[in-house]
Amino acid sequence: MSQKATSPTNIDTDLLALARAAVRIVQRKTGRRYTLAQFFREATIAQLRQVSRDYNDGRPITPDETPLPPGRPA
Repeated sequence: MSQKATSPTNIDTDLLALARAAVRIVQRKTGRRYTLAQFFREATIAQLRQVSRDYNDGRPITPDETPLPPGRPA
């Protein structure tokens, strides 16, 4: 996947703290550089695969640039 511009998203502070802890665990156990951005990128890719498998008949998901309506405040 190519590096592109990023987009801000609202993530609950409790979930962010858990993700940060997971990143530190990987860093400690592997001794390698691992970032929060990498964690969220990998989590997003895993979720896209699951949605493709469960809801899109296993077909790849095509990009959709149409803005989504705003959700609930985080």
